[in-house]
Amino acid sequence: MGLAIISFLTRHLGLAGYGAYETVLSYLFIFTVLADFGLHVVHVREISRHPDKESFISGNIFTLRLISLFLVVISAFIIGLFLPYSEEIKKGILVASIFVIFSSLSQILAGIFQKYSAFYSVSFSDVLTRLIQLGLVVYAVNKGFGLLAFIWILSLTAGIQFLIILLLSRRFVAFSLTFDFSYVKNVLKVSLPVAASILFTAIYIRTDALMLSLMKPQADVGIYRLAAKILETIVFFPALLVELTMPSFSALAQTSGLFNRIFKKTFNILFLMAIPVVAGLFLFAEPIVLILGGEEFISSAAPLRIMALVVGMVFLNNLGGKALIALEFQKAGMWIYLSGAVLNIISNLIVIPRYSYIGASLTTLMTEIIVTVMMFLVLYKKAGLKPDFKNILGIFSKN
Repeated sequence: MGLAIISFLTRHLGLAGYGAYETVLSYLFIFTVLADFGLHVVHVREISRHPDKESFISGNIFTLRLISLFLVVISAFIIGLFLPYSEEIKKGILVASIFVIFSSLSQILAGIFQKYSAFYSVSFSDVLTRLIQLGLVVYAVNKGFGLLAFIWILSLTAGIQFLIILLLSRRFVAFSLTFDFSYVKNVLKVSLPVAASILFTAIYIRTDALMLSLMKPQADVGIYRLAAKILETIVFFPALLVELTMPSFSALAQTSGLFNRIFKKTFNILFLMAIPVVAGLFLFAEPIVLILGGEEFISSAAPLRIMALVVGMVFLNNLGGKALIALEFQKAGMWIYLSGAVLNIISNLIVIPRYSYIGASLTTLMTEIIVTVMMFLVLYKKAGLKPDFKNILGIFSKN
């Protein structure tokens, strides 16, 4: 459904219009991560380890997320006023702030469903709201509405999804807004390295689009972001698998034998999933972008082929990142992501002026390779964790 929505948007808005749409979302994505402050991951870990205090923990973390969202959304809007964007993009940033608030609050509540292995509730709300969004997008296209209408639709459906998740979450944990200063202080100490890691990840994932929007025409952003959007849609599946293993990771972090087994099995699944996905994207890049964007977006095939290799890396570093957090090696993870962010920004400053979206794609691939390798080196050196390549090769030899 997400891909269907993209197809309607690209054909209706065109290269420059879709580029403006993605510029708004890429800009706010950085601030969304700032508001997260690592609280989502810490929430899952804390309620998994302390089930007797889950209402207290959820209430405090939800309240803290509300406060951080208020501060961050105001900052995003003020900073956006001074950027060299069109008035339409600046208005889009204001409207999309509503989307940021509701989607960010939904993310916190999703941790409750992870803990109880009831993620089907989140999936239900996601499917339902995507159907509503798709219907509204089709209606807006038929009526000939412009960019702001589609951002309003995004914000409205995010609000509907939040209300559904909030109501369903109370079947498992009935919490209220709470602010215990001493507990919040401890949470912030734990979450700071996680927050920094997530922020640095967001920087090297989305600053390429922002830098493109400041240095190149919006059409270039549209070409690049269609390829990146396909990547983001596909990596939802490995991200979901890893999210569902997070409660087990957190609960068994001190039990090395069981933890190692879960880690290796999850790695094997992700590795085997990645192979056909990477091959399919690489071989069928042109037909894919023609289906999603039409002839106008045929240039997206080149960055999509590069993004296909990025997908393979993202499949694996999703697991590495969550393993680092579960084992409380988040400080090491923070330095890895910082290195990736710095490398990505410097590389983009060099290559985007000359190679535009192709340069941004190659920079993303290089960054993901370096980050993934560094993650697994840390896991091996600190915890003795390593992929079970022998078992994977055994599967192929049997076939």
